[in-house]
Amino acid sequence: MKDYDEIQVTKKVLKSITCNKCGKSKTITDFGFEQDEFHSFNLTFGYESMYDEQRWKFDICESCLVDFVKTFKHAPDVFED
Repeated sequence: MKDYDEIQVTKKVLKSITCNKCGKSKTITDFGFEQDEFHSFNLTFGYESMYDEQRWKFDICESCLVDFVKTFKHAPDVFED
């Protein structure tokens, strides 16, 4: 026989996302498709770099990401699944 305790768990639920570059913001619905319009980055700088061991986290909307990539000297490889 198993006897259980009932507990309450608190969890974070994403309610909105904002582009760090342009400030565009979207409220996230129950389905969460709005989140697909944004891309999250988590960068870690190495030891003795200009930003020695800092970690940067930010979100960019697709428009800002495409504008940024257009500034590249060499275009990225593009794959479609």
